[in-house]
Amino acid sequence: MNKTYSNRCTRCGKERIVARTWKEKFDNSVIINTEMVCPDKECQKKVESENKKQRDKNTAMRLDREERSLSRKIARDAERIHKKKKS
Repeated sequence: MNKTYSNRCTRCGKERIVARTWKEKFDNSVIINTEMVCPDKECQKKVESENKKQRDKNTAMRLDREERSLSRKIARDAERIHKKKKS
């Protein structure tokens, strides 16, 4: 059977291999997931490290965005209450 797609490592360019496959049931469907990894263990560790760093950065930005949004909402509500008291 010939491969119809290519899944290359983002770091070294080697063809990735299947690490594990598992099934998940979602509503009335069964989803088959496949985890692909670089065959070079050191390269894979670096890729995972870079991915973790990016996830942590995205999480920090999301938390910061939610905090700013909450503080704007609190300030806006306080301003509305202040205007009502003046009236």
